[in-house]
Amino acid sequence: MNEDLSQIPDEDLMVLVANGVIERPATELFRRHNRALFNFVAWLCQGNTAEAEDVTQKAWVKLMTRCADYSPQSAFRTFLFQIARNTWLDVKKSAFEQGKDAIDETHLQLPAEDLSPDAELILRQNLQSVHKALLSLPAVQREVVALRFFSDMSLEEIAHTVGEGFETVKSRLRYAFARLRQELEAQA
Repeated sequence: MNEDLSQIPDEDLMVLVANGVIERPATELFRRHNRALFNFVAWLCQGNTAEAEDVTQKAWVKLMTRCADYSPQSAFRTFLFQIARNTWLDVKKSAFEQGKDAIDETHLQLPAEDLSPDAELILRQNLQSVHKALLSLPAVQREVVALRFFSDMSLEEIAHTVGEGFETVKSRLRYAFARLRQELEAQA
């Protein structure tokens, strides 16, 4: 295989890996996706970079061991992020962590819509406060925010990645916005 792999779609590269042509296609997939994957996992790990590095590495190893499970009908990135998310969940499976991230979203008032351009501008201007507020979100909300805004996934891709319905993902984003708004107003 002497062709330039940079022009081959992710899904085709993964099929090559699944068929035993591993080193160059896997290297290209890693080059394309490792930074975004690490950033997503780092948000899940609340900024703990050592834990994020460990989870990200385990996710790539699992990808290689599960390459035969890949179905080209689903986007490669979704498949990879699912593996990383499941790896992180495995790491966090303790009674303490499960109870800590359990949330009661029923008491929050849902905002009527997503962030307005003015609200988004305010968030960008207060990045330090935003970072702290994002890290304070429960994991289920933090992960959908990270996938939407830092991994640029659509709501459908997020729903597939986290194994939840479209409306659940949409609600989690809205609850996250409400919590972020509360947190940032409290800091002001």
